[in-house]
Amino acid sequence: MSQPLLELRNVNTHYGAIQALHDVNLSIDQGEIVTLIGANGAGKSTLLMTIFGDPRATSGQILYNGADLTRSAPYDIASHGIAQVPEGRRIFPNMTVEENMVIGSLPIGPDHVDEDRDYLFTLFPRLKERRNQRAGTLSGGEQQMLAIARALMGRPQTILLDEPSLGLAPMVVRQIFAILRDIADLGKTIFLVEQNAHHALHLADRGYVLVTGRIELTGTGAELLDNPQVRDAYLGQGRKRKPKPA
Repeated sequence: MSQPLLELRNVNTHYGAIQALHDVNLSIDQGEIVTLIGANGAGKSTLLMTIFGDPRATSGQILYNGADLTRSAPYDIASHGIAQVPEGRRIFPNMTVEENMVIGSLPIGPDHVDEDRDYLFTLFPRLKERRNQRAGTLSGGEQQMLAIARALMGRPQTILLDEPSLGLAPMVVRQIFAILRDIADLGKTIFLVEQNAHHALHLADRGYVLVTGRIELTGTGAELLDNPQVRDAYLGQGRKRKPKPA
């Protein structure tokens, strides 16, 4: 059996005396879309940030392509081909769309900037229309597209996304998830942290459920969608009700 692309082994993370993650075991294979769902405060964002080195795991191992990244700094982790799209987008509002995108190329240098920017403008035509516009004037959905495009400018093998649907209108959410599918079709590996469990599990090959810092359930996206525990806790607003018999 081949080793996973990304693997967490008994990872624990603390904020001071407070333990946020408890013996987390998780794996992602090359080319997979894997989602992590859970309630507010479950530790989803902490898990994603721990993979990227801030905060660092207090114990356990984080392996990527067989390399131990547990004690690596975020810039070193980025150089291994991992990009992060953080919660809240965190674009640079006073810089233009194009300038924000170019910043994403820093982990690999400027050799492919023109080629990659032009390609991403075909993937995100809205960004091309606004390439000289200040990023802070974009809509929420456009800013999320920009954050994803900025991450892709570093030619990552794996993309970590934290709540990409947060604060967006339902129509825009569907558009963002369609873009994620397109990105996966390019051969990218996606690890998606998302509160919108309905959309996330429909997109994902596999999923994990995090409850107060512990992995409680795992399975394929379809299996978790059909799991009564998951439906009751996370899909109350997302699943369709069966019509009552006449």
